[in-house]
Formats: sequence, structure tokens, C-alpha cells
Amino acid sequence: MTKKHFLILFFGCLYGSLAAQSYLGFNVDNDLYFGSDRYYSSGIFLEYGFHRKVKSDSTNHKYFISKHWTLGQEINTPSLHKTIDKKDMDYPYSGWLFLRFSKERYKNSDFGVGWGVTFGVSGAEASLAKKMQNTYHILILNLEELSWSFSIPQAFHINAQTSFSSGIIIRQNIKFVQQSHLEFGTFRSGAKTRLGFQLGNLHGLPFFGHRLEKIMRGFALFAGTVLEYKYHDYSLTGSLFKDNSPFDFEMKRFTNNLQAGIMIHQNPWRLKLLFNSISKNISEQEYKRHPFLNITLSRVF
Repeated sequence: MTKKHFLILFFGCLYGSLAAQSYLGFNVDNDLYFGSDRYYSSGIFLEYGFHRKVKSDSTNHKYFISKHWTLGQEINTPSLHKTIDKKDMDYPYSGWLFLRFSKERYKNSDFGVGWGVTFGVSGAEASLAKKMQNTYHILILNLEELSWSFSIPQAFHINAQTSFSSGIIIRQNIKFVQQSHLEFGTFRSGAKTRLGFQLGNLHGLPFFGHRLEKIMRGFALFAGTVLEYKYHDYSLTGSLFKDNSPFDFEMKRFTNNLQAGIMIHQNPWRLKLLFNSISKNISEQEYKRHPFLNITLSRVF
């Protein structure tokens, strides 16, 4: 390759990288804001992705392609933290550490499909859940460590996901939005649909992942629900193929999650606050619903 060809290739690649809109995000789920620390008690996610507009055919019709990477950890705990007696636990101790890649194709900012694949490991030690949670409790909250006397066992997992998202304008700045998911694999299998209403001047579907089809200043409100059917969830009942869970819980197949939130975009920053209230995942749960707050802060480049 000549020096001239090398420079053409180098600057071509550089231009392609600069032409793509990208983001870096920090995403946290926690129930501590409501004075509780139980069930799905913590989720921490580091997110990166980029978006590019491309031509689809000779008619020059354009669509949007985005790719996303997520490094995440989820932690589940029973409502009684100090007990070492299994019969007093109303929810499993479990941890899940994973890396996810997903790709989405949007025909326009209100209509798109996607797919993804997730690799990860479960287990109190392997997922770093026990160490992370007890360190947080001791150093930050000044509380005693949790017992973690029994937990869903360690295993390596692979999962695949598909999604379909759409929005329908009802009137100016008011939109009906939905996002449907199918997930299958060794860790989690099932289907869920997120339905709701979006109000505000932000275009597209800002509450459905990191949408970059149209960057603008403003805000949006969301109110809706997530309806979910669980065929299998390793974090709740262990393996689908063998009896390896130390707990004998009955998983709820159908659950609902009531949501309300706000998204604020002030270039180049985005902030999302989303309240969640989940119905029982396990029949033995002492509390009927579980609230937690999602906070997402991201920067667009």
C-alpha cells in the first residue's frame, strides 16, 4: 500500500467515526430512595453506543443504524438481610454480571427493530454481587453486611433478544409508544411489552434506550406499564434443565411494572429519571409491590 492510499484509508476511517453520533452512559437502578433494600435491590450498567444514518437502496431512502454495548450487574436479595435460615427468606440471593451487544435499525425516529446477544455469569462470588453489595453497605451506608448464606449458583449463560418499537402521534407533543421484547437463553426467557404515553418536545422514542436519530434540547414525560410473561428466570429459580437452586420458590409467570418518568436533554447531556413499581416475581414475597428508581446520565459526542 502506498503512502497516498494509506492516508486516504486513514482519513476515510476517521471521517466515518466522526460522522457517527455516539454516547457514553451510566445507568443505575436502586430501591434505596424509597427506604427499602430488598428483592431487585440494585442494577448498575455502563453503556456505550453510536448511531449512523445510511442509504438503504438506489432511491436514496435513508434509515438509522445504531450499535450498543452494555456492561451490567444485577443483584437480588430477600427482605430479611441478616437471616441465615433459608425458611425465613422470601426472595433469593442472586447476582448476574454480563456484557450485552445490540444492534437496532430504525426506519424513522418512531419505528424500529433490533436484536442482541448477552454473555454473562451468575453466582454470588463470580458475579461480584456479594462483594459489591457488602462493600457498599459497610463503607457507604455504615450498615452490617448481608448474610448471603444461600444464593442461586454460579453458571455461565448466553441469551439472545429481539425488539420492536413504535410511536403513534395522537396530537401535538402527545404520543402513544410501545416496545416489545422477546428473550431466550439459559439465563432468562420470556416476552414483555412496554406501553405508555409520551408527552414533550423530544422527538422519537427517548425512553426506549439511547435514541440518537434527532438530537435536540428539551424534555419528555412518560407514563405507562410493562407487561411481562416469564417462561424461565435463572436469577429467581435456577436452571431450567436441572434442580440446582437452594430455594424452593414459586415464580410468578405474569408480572406488571408501573412506570413514570422524565427525560431532560441539555446538549451534550441527557438525564432520565424513571420510577418503577413491580408486582410480585415470587409468590412467597412478603411485600406485594417493589418500588425502585432508575437514574440514567449520558453524554452525547
